[in-house]
Amino acid sequence: MPMHAEFTAKEDCTMYVIDRNHFSACFNRRGKRFDDFLSLLEEVQILSPLLASERFELACNAIGLVEFQPGERVLHQGLMRTAKLWYVIHSGTGVVSLDQEKNGKKENQFLTDLSRAAHFGERSLLRGDAAAPVNIDAGPDGMVCLTFWGDTICVLLRKVLEQENSVAPSPFCDLKEWWVRKARGFKSRDDGLNRMTISWDRMQSNCQVELDELTKVCALGKGAYGQVCLVEDAARGQRYALKALSKGYIAKQGTQRLVNGEREILSMIDSSFVIRLHRTFKDDQHVYFLLEAALGGSLVQVVKDHPEIFVQDMPRGQSGAFYAACVTAALEHLHERRIVHRDIKPENALLDEHGYAKVCDMGFARFVLSKTNTLVGTPDYMAPEVIDFPHTHNSSVDWWALGVLTFEILSGHTPFTDEGVSDPMERLLAIRRSQELGPLQFPFHFPQVAKGFVAELLQIRPHDRLGARGGAQDVRDHAMYRTLAFDFKAFHEQKLPTPFHRQWSYPEHFFTDDFGLDRGQLGLDPSDSIFIPYTADPADGWDARF
Repeated sequence: MPMHAEFTAKEDCTMYVIDRNHFSACFNRRGKRFDDFLSLLEEVQILSPLLASERFELACNAIGLVEFQPGERVLHQGLMRTAKLWYVIHSGTGVVSLDQEKNGKKENQFLTDLSRAAHFGERSLLRGDAAAPVNIDAGPDGMVCLTFWGDTICVLLRKVLEQENSVAPSPFCDLKEWWVRKARGFKSRDDGLNRMTISWDRMQSNCQVELDELTKVCALGKGAYGQVCLVEDAARGQRYALKALSKGYIAKQGTQRLVNGEREILSMIDSSFVIRLHRTFKDDQHVYFLLEAALGGSLVQVVKDHPEIFVQDMPRGQSGAFYAACVTAALEHLHERRIVHRDIKPENALLDEHGYAKVCDMGFARFVLSKTNTLVGTPDYMAPEVIDFPHTHNSSVDWWALGVLTFEILSGHTPFTDEGVSDPMERLLAIRRSQELGPLQFPFHFPQVAKGFVAELLQIRPHDRLGARGGAQDVRDHAMYRTLAFDFKAFHEQKLPTPFHRQWSYPEHFFTDDFGLDRGQLGLDPSDSIFIPYTADPADGWDARF
């Protein structure tokens, strides 16, 4: 590996060195250490209602393991908590006790013992108390705890507590009742898992069609990981978009967790501005997503085929504001669920039969509790913090992408140049340099009313970005929408006239069919480059929930 810099000591010093393997083990999300964290969280009963993707994200946010010596006090009753952490016991035991006044004397009352997967520290965090309500001491053999920042875990625990028939008592209940319930394990972990299963099954039951009842109508598109076809349930008179992925290709790429994450994310979504998942299927060689069919074409097709929509609208900027509002409504729904899309672009905004845009493709989406560190997305729409090492970002990247999308549909091109380079990484760096060149250069026909809107979305510093602090409401409150007198009430009721919609009844000739049409073949063709034969591993079972 080439050396990127030379370091010279200016004076005598002591340097601590860690080898690459140990460094990677500390930060890698693949490896025994991370798998150990994830396995521990699977045993924590209060987390059982969460989706696997949410527990995975929580494991990504672990601070690390902390060791306590036998008898060492971890939390002191009544003392200010300087480190607002949540603790999950990895090994060893803990002891919970309560200091009380009785007959003028201070007594220490034993409450319960704690063992692996037990947790503590959340009650005061959820209540907003500055001090711990009880004493927590390491047991006779010591104790090792996996720790998390309080702000991070409170996001998920509040979600668990707000659920109907929550597995945990309210943090505002009686203190002794709280610990008695914890000692009993709240409810069984199976109860939480069953609720998840019932919820998923309920979603599946709303769509009664089976895979063998579907026939292919035409091809809608093909990507790097699978194909999407328009399919028909002739018996019920319904049409859907069916996304087919090769199990063998997924296994080779090591993306089983990502595919399951996409399924889980889609199962949570219920918005008129996001493509809905009706159900999933699987066969020996494929997994399938049966999706809502939005057949008005993508927003990028509208920009290409009907540019007059954005230059002849009255008042000027109304069309761009409409589609920006559609994406904003989708992002509001996703961000409320701690989902960051990370690939907002015109290609991923599909028009329905009325002309309203719906965000699609959750392939890059993930749950994000605080921030994540992944270089992912489409270069032209990637925010500066995603490109810059260590790629730390949060939901603000979606607001940046909305700015790029709005600029593009109103001007016909993206705002940043790639300097004409073809190498993917060099192109990405060229775009990053372009982002730093100064004020945005708007073409002469760009609506004046939208310039400030786009400029505020395309702020280099994430916290300065429109939407970063106040979310979707900040975006809707922008002066652009006030100037245009945009009727958000009619918009959300989908009564607002749309800038454009196609007049048709599923004309098959409109769609491309680059890989041949076999109405009975719903999966990928065996000769396709993204199809790899799959041999099931009984010990794996990654596709069990499809």
